[in-house]
Amino acid sequence: MAHTEPTVAFYQQRAQQFQEEGKQVEKQIRLYAWMRIGLVLVIGLLIYLALSNQVFYYAGILPLAGFIILVRKQTTAVELKERLSYLNLLNQHEAKALNFESIEFSDGRAFADVQHGYSHDLDLFGPGSVFQYINRCGTYSGEHKLATDLKYPAYSQQDLHQRQEAVRELASNLELRQQVWATGKQINNTAFDVRGLLSWLQEKPIFYKRTRYTILRWILPAITISVGLFVIVSMNYFGVFFMMTIIQLAIAAIFAKRIEAIQQVLVAGGKSLHNYAKILELLSKEKFSSLKMLQHHAIAVSAFAKVKEFSALVHALESRMNPLAMQLGNGLFLYDLHTVSKLERWREENANDLPGWLESLAEWDSLISLATLHYNSPHFAFAEVTDSLVLKGEAIGHLLIPNKERVNNNFKIGNPQRVYLITGANMAGKSTFLRALGVNFVLSQIGAPVCARSWQTPLLKLRTGMRTTDSLQEHQSYFFAELNRLQSIMQELEAGTPMFILLDEILKGTNSTDKQVGSLELLKRLKEQQALTILATHDIALGALQENYPQQIATACFEGKIENDQLTFEYILHPGVAQKANATFLMKKMGII
Repeated sequence: MAHTEPTVAFYQQRAQQFQEEGKQVEKQIRLYAWMRIGLVLVIGLLIYLALSNQVFYYAGILPLAGFIILVRKQTTAVELKERLSYLNLLNQHEAKALNFESIEFSDGRAFADVQHGYSHDLDLFGPGSVFQYINRCGTYSGEHKLATDLKYPAYSQQDLHQRQEAVRELASNLELRQQVWATGKQINNTAFDVRGLLSWLQEKPIFYKRTRYTILRWILPAITISVGLFVIVSMNYFGVFFMMTIIQLAIAAIFAKRIEAIQQVLVAGGKSLHNYAKILELLSKEKFSSLKMLQHHAIAVSAFAKVKEFSALVHALESRMNPLAMQLGNGLFLYDLHTVSKLERWREENANDLPGWLESLAEWDSLISLATLHYNSPHFAFAEVTDSLVLKGEAIGHLLIPNKERVNNNFKIGNPQRVYLITGANMAGKSTFLRALGVNFVLSQIGAPVCARSWQTPLLKLRTGMRTTDSLQEHQSYFFAELNRLQSIMQELEAGTPMFILLDEILKGTNSTDKQVGSLELLKRLKEQQALTILATHDIALGALQENYPQQIATACFEGKIENDQLTFEYILHPGVAQKANATFLMKKMGII
C-alpha cells in the first residue's frame, strides 16, 4: 500500500520536536549537575564531621551511592541529548533535500573511480551525486555496502524481490530508520577499517586455555591479596606484600608489548562496535514480516548482546592506559592478563559469527537508504525484473531533478530493436536522458525504487562511454582512453556477457568523417550482440542505419524550438531523427559570429 508523500513542513516539524525534546533533556542535565554538586558538599561535610565522630563515615555511604547514580543518569542524559541533536539535524537535512535546497548527507567521494565502468559517467559519487541524494546509512559499513552495490550489483531476481519487500517494510518504519542514523553518528562517523579486527580473530590465544597462565593469573593475585589483608590486620610483613606486587608488575611488563599491540588493533574497532551494538539492539526490538528483514532481525537478536560484551571488554582493556589503574590492577590482580584472557574467550566463542554480524548490519543499514528514497518518493516504481532482453519504462526521469522541473519520457528498447540512436541539438536533453536511464537501471539492479511510473528490466551488466578521461600518468590521450573503453565493452560482449550500453557522442577525438565511419561500423557490430545499446549523437547521418536495419535499430530525438528569436527546449523524446540545430543560432545571438 502506497503511503502519503512527506512534505518539507513534516520534516521541519519533526526537527522542531527533537529540538524541544533536547532542551528538556538539557534542563535535566543541569539539574543532575547541581544535585551532584550538592551531594559533593554533603559528602565533604560528613568527612569533616567524621574527624570527630567516625559514625559520620557510615552516613556518607548514602550520598556517595546517590552521587554514583546521578553520574550514570547524567551520562545517559548527555547521550540522549546528543542523539536528539542528530535527529534534529537529520530532519533539517531531509527538509532541505526534499525541497532540493541542498543535499547535506555524506557524498561518498571516497568511492569515486573515474575508471569504473559507469559510476563516473552517471555521477554516482561525489558532491551532488546520486549516492549523496539517497545515502541515509548510519554506519560506514552501511555506506560501503551501498557504494559496492551501486558499483557492482550482483543480485538474482529472487534476491531483488526480497530486497524490494524489505525496502517497503523499512520505509514504513520512520522512527527506526532515523534512530539508526542518529545513533550511528553519535560516536564515530569515520571509516571503520575492519581488517585489523578480522586479522585478530584468526590469531591464537596467549592466555586463554593455557594452563600455566591460568594458574599464574589466579594463584598469584590470590596470594598477593591474602598477604595484603594479613598486613592490614597485623601491620607486619609489608616487605612480602611489596615483593608480591613487584613480581606481578614484572610479569605484566613481560607481556606489555604484545598486549599493547592487541589494544591498538581492538580499540578503534571496539568503539565502533559499541555503536554497532546499540544499532543492532534497535533492530532486535522491532517486528518484521519480510523474509530478508526477518533474517537480519534474527541475527541482530543473537548478536547485539555479544557485540556489546566485546565492546565492554575492549573498553576494559583500554582502561589500562591510566597509570594508576595499571599499577594497582596489575600489582594486585594481574589485570592485563585477565582482560586479554576474557577477550580471547570471547573470540573463541564468537570469531566465526562476527563477520556475518557485520555483513548483516551493513546490508540492512544500506537498505535503510533505499527505504528512505521510497518513503520520500512513493510515486517512484519498483522494477519488474524479467528474463526477456527488453528494457521498458513509463514516465522516466532523473531523480536529481526536482519534481516541478523534471520532464518525464516513455521509452522501450528490445523486442525487436536492440540499438537506439538518439539525436538532437546541443542542450536538448540527450545526455540527461541517458543518465536518467543509467541511474534508474542501476537502482533497479539493487532493489531500489526508480524514478519512473513503471520500469521493466532484465539483469544485465551496465557499461557506459560518456565522460572518458585522459591520463597523464599512463600517457594516454582522451581518444585512446575512449578506444580502450569501447574495446573492453566489445571483448565482454564477445565473451558472452549480456549488457546494457549507454554511449554519448563517441569518437570525439577524431575528424567528423572518421568519426562517422567508425560509429557506423561499431553500431553494425553492436546490433548483432546480446545487448541493449543506446547511442546519443549529433550526427543525424547515422539515422540512415534504421532504414537499412529497421528490425534491429530504432531512432528517437530531442528537438529545440526557435520562436521570437528565443531558443527553448521541451525535453520530450520524439520518434525519428532530429532536424534542427542550434549552434549557429546561439553563436549569432551571443555575438560570436
